[in-house]
Amino acid sequence: MFILERLKKKETIYLFIALFLLLLYVSPLYILKEDAHIRVHDNLDSNIAWYKVLAESGEINGEVDATVPQIINGLPRDAYGTEWSGIVWLHALFPSMTAYALSQTITRVVAFFGMYLLLRKHFICDEKAYLIRIGVSLAFALTPFWPSGMLSTLGYPLALWAFLNIRKRDFSWKEWITLALLPLYSSFVLGFFFFLVAVACLWLYDVIVKRDWNLPFLGSIAFMTGIFLMVEYRLVYSMINSQETMHRVEFVSSRHEFWHSIRLSLKNFVLGHNHVMTVHTFIILPILLLVFAIVLWRRN
Repeated sequence: MFILERLKKKETIYLFIALFLLLLYVSPLYILKEDAHIRVHDNLDSNIAWYKVLAESGEINGEVDATVPQIINGLPRDAYGTEWSGIVWLHALFPSMTAYALSQTITRVVAFFGMYLLLRKHFICDEKAYLIRIGVSLAFALTPFWPSGMLSTLGYPLALWAFLNIRKRDFSWKEWITLALLPLYSSFVLGFFFFLVAVACLWLYDVIVKRDWNLPFLGSIAFMTGIFLMVEYRLVYSMINSQETMHRVEFVSSRHEFWHSIRLSLKNFVLGHNHVMTVHTFIILPILLLVFAIVLWRRN
């Protein structure tokens, strides 16, 4: 019992150290403010400007057919996305760089604790392995990502923690609150659509292999999907009723055939994407493949 208490005390100390390093990482955004180094392409030159325009247009809560006049002689309100997104309100309530810094802090802190909870509960449960849990969680939280994506990928571990708890029928109101709040600070189309499809495949596996219909698990998937569709109601409406031509139709580079999309996915997996240059090719990818090979070898 004494050993366990010492281990828990050490783990708490290292948790605070990791959190300090995380806050140190985002501190230049608060210290340097507008002189801080941030991404320009698809960030400073667009999304941050859009949030600013929307905040000053008076149409954050505008009707679905409202128009924001500041860009190209009037742009449909639906083109700016939902007012139920937390990042929109950060930019409405704070100056742009303050909102940007707060968003970075929120996403990375949630990413850290989400991964920590997931590892501690389901994958690295040994009390003595706390350094592995904390180190992996910190590395994940410091991963480069597209800023306006919010928790679209960094929120996966927290969502998976909730889903796996529900799958094991070991859940409380915390899991359901988690699944309800994540859609308010993430994007359905940029990440969670694919995540929810994968979780649905896990439920289908349980049905086929284990003969377990697990209705709470199925209900949790439907619940989070429903929340996302309500949050993204403008997108749903524009897909069904809007007469506006989508701008991607005019982008020749966006007209990808199936096999081109597959090749592009493999390229991004191996080399990374220019939005999120993780530079993982020579370190993380070989380690990932090695671990995968070891797991397969041990199973056989």
